[in-house]
Amino acid sequence: MFGCLVCVEAIQKQTMPRRNFPSILLYSFGLALASSLVFNGFLLYQQYRQHRPDEYEREVADNVMFRQQLLECTQDNRQKDSLIRKLEQFSKAPPPHTRAKALK
Repeated sequence: MFGCLVCVEAIQKQTMPRRNFPSILLYSFGLALASSLVFNGFLLYQQYRQHRPDEYEREVADNVMFRQQLLECTQDNRQKDSLIRKLEQFSKAPPPHTRAKALK
């Protein structure tokens, strides 16, 4: 009887570590997943920091180009407006044959 008790105790000691094996495995996978997420987050942050100045410079260049185009458009519009005013003044003037008669 005492011999059977020792056998059962030995079998329980051998099976105990096997019961913990799935939890250790799951813990290891969880730890690997967490460390992978942290590392990927760090890499994404570094990539964001490196590309941010390029985007800023591109936005500044786009703004400069937009302002230049806007300036050219306003200058063209002013020139067209002045031509329209001259045309209006010319259309209000008497016809050329009556002006020639008035000068004589």
